[in-house]
Amino acid sequence: MKNKITCLVFAILLSASFFLPPKSFSYPRFAAYTGDKCMDCHVNPTGGMMRNKGGDYYAKKNLFMEMFRKIAGKSKFSPKISKGITLGGDVRIAQVDNEVDGSSNFNSFLSMQGDIYFNAEVNKILSIFATSGIDIPGIETKYEVYGMISNLPANTYLKIGRFAPDYGIKIVEHRAFQRQYILNTPYSANTGFELGVSPDWFNASIGIYNPMNLSFLGRDPHKMFVASAGFTYGSDENNFNLNIGGSFLNNPYNTSDTNFTSTITANKKAFGVFTKIGIMKRAALLGEIDFEENRSDRPLRRSLYWFGELDVIIIQGLELRSQFELYDRNRDAENDDVKRISAGFGIFPFYGLETELMVRFPIEEPEKKNNEWQWNFHFYF
Repeated sequence: MKNKITCLVFAILLSASFFLPPKSFSYPRFAAYTGDKCMDCHVNPTGGMMRNKGGDYYAKKNLFMEMFRKIAGKSKFSPKISKGITLGGDVRIAQVDNEVDGSSNFNSFLSMQGDIYFNAEVNKILSIFATSGIDIPGIETKYEVYGMISNLPANTYLKIGRFAPDYGIKIVEHRAFQRQYILNTPYSANTGFELGVSPDWFNASIGIYNPMNLSFLGRDPHKMFVASAGFTYGSDENNFNLNIGGSFLNNPYNTSDTNFTSTITANKKAFGVFTKIGIMKRAALLGEIDFEENRSDRPLRRSLYWFGELDVIIIQGLELRSQFELYDRNRDAENDDVKRISAGFGIFPFYGLETELMVRFPIEEPEKKNNEWQWNFHFYF
């Protein structure tokens, strides 16, 4: 029954995409709508977090609903506090109502994100970025800080510091299986360096970092290697945009053996392919497939991840959203996969505010009562 409902939802969304007025937005799906690159709207060339001048302009031009324009008024707000220093911020609050198998529902308000961004353009090619996230008890805060040399030929850049590695599609949903288990999101930042290039239709990056889950003073000589590359095609009017690419991750690290008697070297590898497709500036289809291998003195575990997202713009400021996810914990075992179907909508009433309502249906064997309802509020500048 749930599979039939899912197919119906996707069919309605896909059909609607070809009959609705063309408008455009941001996030990875916004890049699909417009044919832009992540660096066109974000300080970080691989996307996420602080928006640059292009991203701020795009939000003010597109992320609002006409009916609220008079209420919000014409704002001349600028995140720049001097010629070379810019501030930004993201605050996310969620109202979560999840079914919990065998007990009462979990219903709570959660502070999901609280980041203030600082970016200083020291000169034409050198900039410094820093942010400090909210402190969740018992979990290392999500901060990023790096220096970057950019604005070089072929959009070449070098980042050195602590930041999230460039793997796969940087979707907003940090609980997506491939982000949660491959990169350990939402606290996935690692210290190291990243070298990237992005001339016109091609982009590529390589990065070397400390291993995952290493404490600030951790002593592990191994290094994590991450590489990603993609190709982009866009029609003359951007009525059809296509981005395809792939990523690779190799993370050797020290850990205890099964008997906790000695230290051994384990290894986590992942490789995947992804795509972003934009149609008529109003429909976006994102897809990603990842294969993961975990080696230690325990039996080899090979996992598989599927992710698909379909978004359709109804009118400016209103977007239908849907996702399908599959996580096969062990490809060599039977009946251990988990699926999750999500559907909902997002509204941008005026610049600086987004609200999203999503319903998620996890499917696994044996069947569990664990449906999720989430209402998110996102404040940004």
